[in-house]
Amino acid sequence: MRKHVKEVVLNGVLLAYIPFLILCFQENHFMFGAFSGIFENPNTLGFSMIGLMVVVLMKLYETIVAILEGHRQLKLTILLGVYTIIYLFALYVIMLSNARTSLLTIAIVTIVMIVLVVKRMKKRFLPLLKFIFLLIAACSILVIAINEVEMMQKAFQSILLKMEKKSTNITDGRLEIWKYVFEHFNFWGHGAESLWAIGVSHAHNTFVNILQEAGLLSLVCYAVFLISIAKGHSQMDKQLVVFTVFVVVAALGVSTFEILYFNVLHILVFVVSGFDRNKNST
Repeated sequence: MRKHVKEVVLNGVLLAYIPFLILCFQENHFMFGAFSGIFENPNTLGFSMIGLMVVVLMKLYETIVAILEGHRQLKLTILLGVYTIIYLFALYVIMLSNARTSLLTIAIVTIVMIVLVVKRMKKRFLPLLKFIFLLIAACSILVIAINEVEMMQKAFQSILLKMEKKSTNITDGRLEIWKYVFEHFNFWGHGAESLWAIGVSHAHNTFVNILQEAGLLSLVCYAVFLISIAKGHSQMDKQLVVFTVFVVVAALGVSTFEILYFNVLHILVFVVSGFDRNKNST
């Protein structure tokens, strides 16, 4: 039962992004020189894509592990190709949105996925050799796509240009906002959107934003909630552990420089927190 629920969640997220992306490209809205789709802020589109990326990386992990363990090759090869295309397209949208935090988060989660695959192989020579080959092939496809596919090339150049512009101030004013929050600390918080007092809608950090709006008690409760997700991980099914790791790492990555509210990724955080942790349950 637990496995079926996970598959329903993963496939449901994949299907939900189809109309979402269609609407984004139909709207074709640009702001600050970056693609924002149906949103006013391009960064919001970038963060919205992380939920899809986490699910695709989970699908890639399952497919790669199955291939390396010698399961049916043709079906799995087709699935690997499909998920790789979805990954590249989602990466294209993130680069087009110029969302630096989203790009960095996806890079970190991708590295985590690679590490977990290597760990799963348990130093078996032949599967590791196959994985190295797959990894080289994937990197080659990515490099070719960025250099040869015009839309990928433009998206890559666009986000590089933004990084160059922001290189003198990497935090982009966030340190000043965080300093203000700590200087005006209130145990019970200052209320929703209280940072409009200094001309910004939020603190660009989930934890700092909770502290500012809802106070220290709420921040402690939220931190305990996140910690509780990892509690008893040794009792979890292996696939569930991997999915939980992807979701939590991605959530922490986004939370560092943005807020996680009202996002598919945040929904996934609550989903993994509610999964049955008992291996023997059905």
